[in-house]
Amino acid sequence: MRPRDTPEIVNSIAEIAPMLHTAGPMPPKVLSAIYRRIAERHIRLSMETGSGASTLLLSHCSSRHLVFADDGGNGSINNVRTSPLLNHATVEFIEGPTQKTLPGFIFPGPMQLALLDGPHAYPFPDLEYFYVYQALEPGALFILDDIHIKTVNNLFSFLKKDAMFRLDDVVGTTAFFTRTDAPAFCATGDGWQSQGYNEKLLRRFDWERQAWQLLPQRVRRLIKRMMRTFQTDCRIWIDTPAPGSVVGEAGLVAGRVKGNLNDRFLWVLVRRDDQSGWWPQGNGPATARGGVWQCAVEYGGASLDYQWYEIAAILVNSCINSYLLRWRAAATTTAAPPPLEGFPFRSASFAEAYRRVRCRYSWGSSRCRYGCTKT
Repeated sequence: MRPRDTPEIVNSIAEIAPMLHTAGPMPPKVLSAIYRRIAERHIRLSMETGSGASTLLLSHCSSRHLVFADDGGNGSINNVRTSPLLNHATVEFIEGPTQKTLPGFIFPGPMQLALLDGPHAYPFPDLEYFYVYQALEPGALFILDDIHIKTVNNLFSFLKKDAMFRLDDVVGTTAFFTRTDAPAFCATGDGWQSQGYNEKLLRRFDWERQAWQLLPQRVRRLIKRMMRTFQTDCRIWIDTPAPGSVVGEAGLVAGRVKGNLNDRFLWVLVRRDDQSGWWPQGNGPATARGGVWQCAVEYGGASLDYQWYEIAAILVNSCINSYLLRWRAAATTTAAPPPLEGFPFRSASFAEAYRRVRCRYSWGSSRCRYGCTKT
């Protein structure tokens, strides 16, 4: 919908723009830029946030134009409504703060144009974008005004990187985008990694994590152990067996513990080096007398002799203790109870100690109490 004298109307609108409201008029060059970009388009449905000179222009260029605006004392809605340059037949005002009117509004169809020039305080530009972008059809014109304001510029920076939009031009402080054929981003999901704006992480905040990931796993474990040594009020040691020593199919693990043991429980666990699961040992938590503890363990069986095993001695809270006791109770009634995968209670331990040993198996065939077969 575009009368023949629309170019003349653009000039007339530019002349009265400063009188429409006190919040600052849209410059004539921006009005002209809007008209140039829609001169060859058929705008069936359009919308804007805010009201002013652009409203007058779009009322002559769109079959139906929706205006989401709040007068806020600047007179914009009343001055636009009473202007002789407004085409009343195409315009519908949805009055009130866009923070409240947009979320509950259902657009009657896909839009060919949207202009955001509503409240600029954070996070309102982003909120407006969220409720508008889903209704824009491919090829639609998306206009973002006042990109010199930091909160709006954040959205501008995002749009420049997003696959759904192509930046066509910047006129003054107004950016013109075209909606591409890219699928609309899911409004109810996350998928932040797929957005171009998030392609590069902010290294000044993430460098520690990246440096940590470059360290070998054993070095990370050693650092964690050292940090806990200085941060915790208790410590635990494994004295027997010695590191790297050869052990039998079963044996005794002993050590020392020092510090606050109130409501803390000492458990010993064993795993084979080539497996991730751990098996709690003994019939329950080990008892420490005079700072010394010991626990009978079974290393299980393996097809290879001199298989490496890892022993862990940990101090845990009452919650983890109950969890381990339930596992032990279930293990007594199960032929081959599943191991505890991934050491899930490590974050709840107060102190830890580890020891690696090699297991020497006797000849013959038997099965350990946890279901491991020795051949």
